[in-house]
Amino acid sequence: MVDVPATAGVLGVRLPLVQAGMGGVTGPALAAAVAEAGALGTVALYRFDPMTAAELVRRTAVNTSATFGVNVIPEVAGATLPAQIASVLDAADRRLVINVYGLPPAWLIPRVHDAGHTVLVQVGSASDAERAAADGADVLALQGVEAGGHHLGDQPVAELLAEVLDRGVPVPVLAAGGIQRADQVAEHLRAGASGCLCGTAFVVAAEATAHPDYQAAIVEADDDATTVTDRFAIGWPGRRHRVLRSGVTQAAEPPAGRFVAWTTVTGRRLPVPCGSAAVPTVETQGRIAEMARYAGTGSRWVTAVQPAAEIVSRLTGLADTSPPIARIGSTP
Repeated sequence: MVDVPATAGVLGVRLPLVQAGMGGVTGPALAAAVAEAGALGTVALYRFDPMTAAELVRRTAVNTSATFGVNVIPEVAGATLPAQIASVLDAADRRLVINVYGLPPAWLIPRVHDAGHTVLVQVGSASDAERAAADGADVLALQGVEAGGHHLGDQPVAELLAEVLDRGVPVPVLAAGGIQRADQVAEHLRAGASGCLCGTAFVVAAEATAHPDYQAAIVEADDDATTVTDRFAIGWPGRRHRVLRSGVTQAAEPPAGRFVAWTTVTGRRLPVPCGSAAVPTVETQGRIAEMARYAGTGSRWVTAVQPAAEIVSRLTGLADTSPPIARIGSTP
């Protein structure tokens, strides 16, 4: 059982665990299931238009009475971000956690706070952690290079956590990157984190919308299964990313000029070019192994596709019958 910091509630969850927002694979079903299990489930907006964003929030809310999160990516959403945020806040029927990938624009945190909601900012360096805290973030997620997906920095998570804590950043911090076991969660808590943010662990949740072949590849992953590359930059340039190794990542030259799959997004059937940042979902047909299969170094410890509630229980070391425990919160 993890030793949870006895701190005041900020995220409004029982357990020291946050499910990362991963566009394409973390929809309302997964977010609601994680929330019902006592952790913070997160629905991902990615590039969705405001109407779709609001619908995702409403669909999540119907399936859980708990607090949940909404993930936004300013550098990808671009000019759509203000409308995304407005639609989410208008659709909210409870306090939400707006989970922001990277430093947000100056207007975002005050706008969310004025509406009565909480802001979690993901960062990849101690300097960005200090800036986000100074800008008013309620909680920070410190992303280490072990993490699957797009990277915000280049430090191991334990090193980044120690540096941020040494600088005295005055808000709760979560460790993120390569976390698949309860003993890892407990170790980060002992080191001073208020909880952990996990992504790959929930790609293999039964409620996720990741393609079955993608999930199976994570289950079958060995110690050397992932690599950091820049091969999947179409649609999200400028960020290196950790993915499962494939013919695309290991080729001498980046493959280009061909389509590898078809997928459906908000009812539209779209071709997927080789090098696209899009993940393979249950709607995807084609050469799944040639797509961006984001996965962290902890993939080697994944043994099966499981319901989200079982993943939460495994990561926290708590049985479903455990009594409520302290919430992720502010510094004592």
